Amino acid sequence: MKEKHLTNYRLTPSVVKINTPTEITITALGENTAFIDGLEYELQIWGTETAMDSLDGPKVERMILKPTDGKLSFMYSFPAEQQYSLKLIQPQELCNYYLARYKERYHSACPKKNFPAPNTVLSLYCLQEDLYETTAYKGDLHLHSFDSDGRESKENVMANLKKAGYDFAALTDHYWYQSSVEVKEIFEGFPDIFTFLPGEEVHMEHEYIHSAVIGGHESVNSHYYENREQCDAEIRALEDSLDIPEGVDRHNFACRYWVAAKAKEFGAMPILSHPYWIWEDVYFMSTAITQALFEHGNYEAFELLNGGCGRETNTLQTAFYFEERAKGFDMPIVGSSDAHVTDRKYDSLPTSAYTVLFAKDRSWKSIREAILDKRSVAVEHYENDENFRLYGDFRMVKYANFLLLNYYPDYINLCHEQGNLMKEYARTKDPQIAEIAEKLKTRSDAYTDAFFGRK
Repeated sequence: MKEKHLTNYRLTPSVVKINTPTEITITALGENTAFIDGLEYELQIWGTETAMDSLDGPKVERMILKPTDGKLSFMYSFPAEQQYSLKLIQPQELCNYYLARYKERYHSACPKKNFPAPNTVLSLYCLQEDLYETTAYKGDLHLHSFDSDGRESKENVMANLKKAGYDFAALTDHYWYQSSVEVKEIFEGFPDIFTFLPGEEVHMEHEYIHSAVIGGHESVNSHYYENREQCDAEIRALEDSLDIPEGVDRHNFACRYWVAAKAKEFGAMPILSHPYWIWEDVYFMSTAITQALFEHGNYEAFELLNGGCGRETNTLQTAFYFEERAKGFDMPIVGSSDAHVTDRKYDSLPTSAYTVLFAKDRSWKSIREAILDKRSVAVEHYENDENFRLYGDFRMVKYANFLLLNYYPDYINLCHEQGNLMKEYARTKDPQIAEIAEKLKTRSDAYTDAFFGRK
């Protein structure tokens, strides 16, 4: 879903730092909304949260602006972290201007009654310094390629994500860590437009252990199967030593605990994945084991949303999560697609769940820090549905909601062709393709810098 005003105006920057005088520029994007020199435009500003602090009515500040070089600019210091609305009031004289121009061109009275363009409300977000110093990144931490049970090559999976405005992802093929390393190698020589994270979905003993593991320098799967006797002994020792809640299967808990411990030993983030996936008419994990791992385990993040498992699973996992939070247990959350197919007709929506997080940069170190610091938001967004649902800390959700409406629509458009070039480069290794991609990267970087006030 795209805010209607984005097709008519551009507001730069659209994100500002609190209590900092900032020059704001409004640029008209078409002749129908162009600012006319000599006319005066009224701008009204109010905070979406603080405007109604008093029962006296909304607190609205007003200023009169005159265009320069076809743009409106003003200095303003925004006093609170919140979304601000900027209402642009078209001058009454503008109607006379268009009517006169029409008569001059066509030598007759103008039959149209809708001059000028209607008043418009633009949106801007003000942040405290800690969040202002970060950038929003969109990613997927659980998906599959043809190297396991996915339907697409690993390079096409990543390219499709880039087409939809993703900035990072981890392939988590079943049993197989190597595909996540190889896909990064495929794009050597290509511009740095995407962060390829190592990952795998760990299985042991049988299919009932599925754990997404992200960012490690070594494979937990390979370590387990190459050192089976030693690892099984370690698990048995955990069964004897861990303080496991009564009524929880000790071996089940110990196996899952061992996976998380070994992942962290290898520098990875273990994610408690899709516990309420309905598999063979049962929940993938019992509530007893899920609760025990959430409250007494060693996982670093909870996969709140799993696009592949669907709405019923996500409803249950969300209810479980908020009940645990009410009890005082608060694990960081992510949203993931668990996609086995990413090529959709709906280009802006290849998957139905993903993560938006706020980090210093796209490095694994910064991404991990953002998740652990609860600067991540899980987003549920189903195909052919313009509406989305966001989960996480309230502060992060409000900001992410603003970005999904105001930043990502244009960012996705800018990323679309970059994803197509990724596919072409993976197939041909043509350096000219890389050169074109570098130019497109420059364009999307400029848009991001302008939007977040870093020009």
